[in-house]
Amino acid sequence: MADVLKKVQRGQPLTIPANTYNAFVDAALDYQKRKLSQQSAGMRSERQHGIVLVRNDSGADRDRFDVLGVSGPVFDPATDPEAFKNYPAMTGVTPTEADHRGKFVVLLEPVPAGKLARAVAAGVVPARVDVPDEDYPYRLADITDGSAANLTAAKIGSAAILWREGGIGVQWALVRLANLPEPTLFPVNLTQTGGSQGTTTTPASWTYSVIDPVTGETLATNVNPTVSPHKWKRPSAGWMITATFGYAHWNTDGDLALGWINEMVEQEACSS
Repeated sequence: MADVLKKVQRGQPLTIPANTYNAFVDAALDYQKRKLSQQSAGMRSERQHGIVLVRNDSGADRDRFDVLGVSGPVFDPATDPEAFKNYPAMTGVTPTEADHRGKFVVLLEPVPAGKLARAVAAGVVPARVDVPDEDYPYRLADITDGSAANLTAAKIGSAAILWREGGIGVQWALVRLANLPEPTLFPVNLTQTGGSQGTTTTPASWTYSVIDPVTGETLATNVNPTVSPHKWKRPSAGWMITATFGYAHWNTDGDLALGWINEMVEQEACSS
């Protein structure tokens, strides 16, 4: 090996024996293999941190931070199992409410139609979010039906809004993708705002403000818990002690619905 890689002195004619040239080629090939290996390791690391490759099948060029719904893998495990296992790239389309709630990515770079690009499937990423109103303290977001331009703030969604610019309309936000769905039921505090306790012949008619116990935000006001979409049932007559706590959920129309509250019948001890 020493003769193969013998150095040339200044002024000596340069002649490269075959074994020396081959050693250079072997070194170059080894460098390329190590470089590819490092790139592959980098891809694995990115996948572990929620960055994936997505093919833009939306039919139009897309900008950085656009949103694509995940429609399936690029490589079919039935016909190309090795590519499916080694390169878990996804196909991305214009998201729809019916198919892509909770199944979307945010692009990290512009991408022409039909080409691959990096995107975030899980983790924190800048995104544009449409906030429809200020009547509710939106903490979540999900896809916008029929649009890849932005997410939409929602009462139920798989992206947590960590920060946003403020106000209403489309705005920049920092969101965390791939959150677990919020529980169907969540606790609420209740403050009595109106109504009466009832009598021996009429039912109570208490109404309440419904308050998020975590943030202190008012979720609804002047709520009659016995009127649809709420599910609470009262006795047909008798005095009722006001509630201070309950459990609620968001129905399919996005309306708050009280399921259970801690109203109690007011009772007196029997005379001896």
